[in-house]
Amino acid sequence: MARVLLGEFAALVRAGLLSLLAEERAQVVQAADQDVPAWVAQGRPDVVVLDLDGGHVGALARYLCERYPAVTVVACSSSRPAMRVFPPFHHGESYTRPLDPEALRALVRG
Repeated sequence: MARVLLGEFAALVRAGLLSLLAEERAQVVQAADQDVPAWVAQGRPDVVVLDLDGGHVGALARYLCERYPAVTVVACSSSRPAMRVFPPFHHGESYTRPLDPEALRALVRG
């Protein structure tokens, strides 16, 4: 079972993400964005999902990738169908791709 930390999202987007993660039987913890680093340090999730539209997401994702290289960081947009992936196997480099529920499921499955 994947451990997922879900950052701040608009209610409708959060509900959709929670539904998708429930289908994958992921263990989900929700946290305010400012609390994400502390939650990652405590719980060592497999995946962190952040809102790409948050102004500080890039810096937070880079920090998490540098400090916790085993954690995959995904930033999904609340306003457009896109997600940015900060996987450790890219050494902190990120790439943006269309938001696809199957792609997010695959990241959660590992």
